[in-house]
Amino acid sequence: MGTRIRSFLQKYDLPLLFTVAVLIAYGVPVFLGWFSFYGDDWIYIYNYHLMGPDSFPAFVAWDRPHSAWIYMLSSALFGESVIPYHLLLLTERWLAVFLFWLILKTVWPSAKRMVSWAVLLFAVYPGFRQQPIAVQFILHFASLDLCLLSIYCTFRTLTGKNPRRKPLWIAGGFAAGTLALFSCEYFVGLEVLRPFLLWFLILNRFPETLPTTGSRIRLFLKTWVPYLFSSAIFLIWRVFIFSFQTYQPKLLDNLAENPAAALRELGTKIIRDLVTVSLTVWRKTLNQPEGRIYQIIYALIVLGVFFLCVRVLSRIRDAEPLPPAKNSSGESTLNTAKQILLCGAVALLAGGIPFWTTLIDVETSFPWDRSTIAFSPGVALAVAALVAMTFRKIPQVLAASVLTAFAVGAHFANATVYKNEAQKMQDYFWQLAWRMPGLEAGTVLVSDQIPLNRYSDGDLTPVVNWQYAPQLTGSRYQYKYFDLDLREAAFFSDPQPTQEIVHDYRSHTFRSDMSKVLAIFYRENACLWVITETERNYPGLPESIFRLSAVSNPDVILTDPDTSAVPPAAIGGEPEHGYCYYFQKTDLALQRRDNTAALRFADEALSSGLEPFDPLDWTPLVKAFVLNQKWEQAGLLAEKIGGNSERSHFFCEQLSTLNTEKTQPEFAALLAQSGCEISSTTKK
Repeated sequence: MGTRIRSFLQKYDLPLLFTVAVLIAYGVPVFLGWFSFYGDDWIYIYNYHLMGPDSFPAFVAWDRPHSAWIYMLSSALFGESVIPYHLLLLTERWLAVFLFWLILKTVWPSAKRMVSWAVLLFAVYPGFRQQPIAVQFILHFASLDLCLLSIYCTFRTLTGKNPRRKPLWIAGGFAAGTLALFSCEYFVGLEVLRPFLLWFLILNRFPETLPTTGSRIRLFLKTWVPYLFSSAIFLIWRVFIFSFQTYQPKLLDNLAENPAAALRELGTKIIRDLVTVSLTVWRKTLNQPEGRIYQIIYALIVLGVFFLCVRVLSRIRDAEPLPPAKNSSGESTLNTAKQILLCGAVALLAGGIPFWTTLIDVETSFPWDRSTIAFSPGVALAVAALVAMTFRKIPQVLAASVLTAFAVGAHFANATVYKNEAQKMQDYFWQLAWRMPGLEAGTVLVSDQIPLNRYSDGDLTPVVNWQYAPQLTGSRYQYKYFDLDLREAAFFSDPQPTQEIVHDYRSHTFRSDMSKVLAIFYRENACLWVITETERNYPGLPESIFRLSAVSNPDVILTDPDTSAVPPAAIGGEPEHGYCYYFQKTDLALQRRDNTAALRFADEALSSGLEPFDPLDWTPLVKAFVLNQKWEQAGLLAEKIGGNSERSHFFCEQLSTLNTEKTQPEFAALLAQSGCEISSTTKK
């Protein structure tokens, strides 16, 4: 049994190694349940929630009209569950690596070591860090898998041993490549790489049966032309028929306006982007996660993966090299390392086509790190070749192992960021549910400086609708969430009470008016505040919310709905009641003018020993104690709020709004203790 296991491990050492690397880099956080839905995931899943899988053709029609199939299939299978989408993306990621390995070892069967390095670096390429956004990116990796499958099918038409299967390989390759291109344009660069890989396959695998350049060219053209035809169809459709419905071809416009300046800008962008995807991304793998425990785990992962890679890679031996192919003059062609380096350079340059045509950013930070995924095959090939050409055997293994280990560590560090984002999302929407058990249909929630760094307001709108109208169906939203940083100019530059608010996104629509706007503000380590004209002087409030506070209407909050709002299941269950739970419940009770309930929640918070991170969050509890004439408690908390002039000014304003007898000695003493000079009018 031991001999069989050793034989199996030796035979499949590389597939096992990259499988382990993929599982550690991307799979462990999934199995630990760290991840939720992020970013555009919510929009796709909520579309399914509203109208089912058959609605996706209309939903994706505006940007990728032929991508609906992956969302129809996955949503029909997985529904609204979180984990299956992450497992699907993990499987797609592994399949891409497996196909990449099959392709490389087919083209360069003797270069096992360089192939192993390239496959590993491709598997854990650290540039793309949006793997946790599973629903959105199952499309991209499905397209990548289809592109790689198409290339592999191309090669099987030449290397397959059963001639009867050749038509099947041709048909499968053509269908997979065409579907990949029309589904997602990210990997159009692989179509540019295909002929180079095909040519080197012919050179390396048929040096004796195809001794002349002419015979090789004939086989090359015969094999490649169908895929050239497929690419031509896609380009015609994409440029002249579908014609850039979303991102515009800014480069072409710039060339028409000022060719010299456009070329300079393009050249600068190409150099900057290539440095970003090939050098900067590796440097950033040295960034450790936050938190001592996570830093220890990160170090253990890096060390463990490093020693595993060294152990496996040091055992890999190149196969007996094939006789070098000769050109028509009898001279040897490029050696393997130069072939791989050339393919890497081609893949890098071709991978930038979608982003250099549209001048889309290529960065290492969210959200534009998604652009780096198209460069990952080129980076893997180029780095593997450079390692082979630069170092001797032992340093080669060490270099490849170090790069792989730190890349895996970087993905773990990235996973902790998304884990934290899921927790913040849970806190945010449960605070909304506690403070706003119901919302009037048509409510527009507005905020700014939202500390949810993996979401836009378009992603938060589905969650609000799901939370407050869980039985809603159809394409019309009942609620909207606006980030004022994005929407102020379009909707709130001069807000009028009767102003209509119309905002459509994809196949979803929304209609309301300015009378149903409600401003909210939230920052990390503080409680969520409802902002009206009374709270407009909240310290640190963004100017955009301050300006809109005059039309913010708290009456859209249904304080006693028949059924209280509950966040979607993917947000997570109700968390343990910390201080902000009592903050929200006290504030809600004050809005209801239920002073008894407000006192009960305030007393519970104090008796539980809970305290806010921000002293200003004591304010609703102080109000509750004042309204119930609990002067000792009110004075104790007032002392905790003081000490900051801006904070004290806001606190005093809040006390001035209370419906209590201002001349009461106890109240007057509290005002004096807080340094308050109450006036009838307050301004920022």
